[in-house]
Amino acid sequence: MSTLYLSMKYPLDDGRVGMVRGDQALARQCYESSLRIKSSQTVGEQLHVAKTGTNEVNTVESTDLDPREEFQDRRVIPIEELESIQIGEAAHQTTSLGTNLSVEEKEKIISILENNVDLFAWKPSDMSGI
Repeated sequence: MSTLYLSMKYPLDDGRVGMVRGDQALARQCYESSLRIKSSQTVGEQLHVAKTGTNEVNTVESTDLDPREEFQDRRVIPIEELESIQIGEAAHQTTSLGTNLSVEEKEKIISILENNVDLFAWKPSDMSGI
């Protein structure tokens, strides 16, 4: 799964690999909606497009269109401490597991992840067609 490229690979019953791709514009719209910005102006109203001949110039009327800074303290945080585990051969092939798992649960999850490490997209070339 790659949140950067909005894609996920998964095995099909016939041995092939299926892929689900997300829509960047829709993801951005959902993110902006989740922020619940209450403003008297919309982003569309904050931008003023001035046409000069065949060139278009966007002039930003607002000082800051990136509202994420306001919500930095409201980000979701894990309910428990996380432990980084290496699931692939390379040092960068890691993921995080909660520390409150039982030994049996942890071993089972790690085993599943290690057996399916080829399904993870570790670099852009792992996601052909994007």
